[in-house]
Amino acid sequence: MKQYGKVVEVSEDKAFVIMEKHSSCSGCNACKLGSDNHELRIEAINTVGAKSDQIVEVDMEGQHVLTAAFILYMIPLFALFTGIVIGNIIFPTQELIAAAMGFGLLALSFLGIKMKDESFRNDKKYIPVITNIQEEKPL
Repeated sequence: MKQYGKVVEVSEDKAFVIMEKHSSCSGCNACKLGSDNHELRIEAINTVGAKSDQIVEVDMEGQHVLTAAFILYMIPLFALFTGIVIGNIIFPTQELIAAAMGFGLLALSFLGIKMKDESFRNDKKYIPVITNIQEEKPL
């Protein structure tokens, strides 16, 4: 998945890049956090020695993007439904308890993901890579 952005800061072997949100982001507000900002600041591995104010091509393998999305969205959703189903099996007439169990497992899944966050951040397959310096921003 290749996109283009502008380097705003460089530190050691990494660079911070400002990118415009891609059209595939239009239906997802996960990064938006309630703002009207159409830019996204990411940290990328700087393999080409890009400097501040340069336009760069940033790439991340599509399979790794899907894996990260699965971890962040599907595992918690699966935990929520699993908790509700288990709650309904154990307490068939107590929907509130079943819902509480669902939200409890949802919270535990988020906690588990948060505990693994550092290893995800250090795993280079989940970090975008600057692959090319552009003379000007492509259309």
